[in-house]
Amino acid sequence: MRRFLPLVLVLALALPTAAWAVASASGDGTLVVDNGNGSVLVRARGGILGRFVDGNMVITDLDLSDGKVPVVYNADSRQPLGGGRTRYSGDNIRFRMIGGLYRVQIDAIGIDVSAVGHGSVTLDATGFTDFPGRFSIDGGPFQALPGHPTSYALGQATPGQPGK
Repeated sequence: MRRFLPLVLVLALALPTAAWAVASASGDGTLVVDNGNGSVLVRARGGILGRFVDGNMVITDLDLSDGKVPVVYNADSRQPLGGGRTRYSGDNIRFRMIGGLYRVQIDAIGIDVSAVGHGSVTLDATGFTDFPGRFSIDGGPFQALPGHPTSYALGQATPGQPGK
């Protein structure tokens, strides 16, 4: 038992450090938009999920060969635009895209989005200066959505990835 205890202590100290190193090495970035009003554009490889109260969004599947399909609920209107692009409009729309390469343009009120991966984000709350909503990039502090189109990198881009 005395030999076993030091081994357990070493593992207890080493495992969290190893897990942190693996998570840090991946370079994935994060985006959180909370009750945003205006425009949110995410172009990324990874996962994007969210909802909005009223508006429209255009999803472009940038890699049709990967077998990943966007899932959208409650759209009043679904309009295929060709080239892997589809426009969804309505109230209380929910969506998720996991594991693919997507471009998602949301123009709406009450936008809640979470994204993890590599790519870029453009936020714009033009016209909503009193209630723009807020956002956080890569775990940073929340701040108001900008009043003009502003782009941010999402994670650390690697060769062949969208982003920086």
